[in-house]
Amino acid sequence: MARWEWSVVLAIVATLVAVGGIAVTVRGLLVDQSDIVLYGLAGIVVGIFSCALLLNVSPRDMP
Repeated sequence: MARWEWSVVLAIVATLVAVGGIAVTVRGLLVDQSDIVLYGLAGIVVGIFSCALLLNVSPRDMP
């Protein structure tokens, strides 16, 4: 697989991490546990940042 294909696969994983962070945050809000909410928010931030970083096109990716 080329570099671009691996970065797309990792971006999909990062998106799933962000969605999991949303689920953890909602669960923390429902059971009123602030620690869980913070971990969920951290998962959301890391997932979105990683997805944006991995899908950023670099000059090496151009044909």
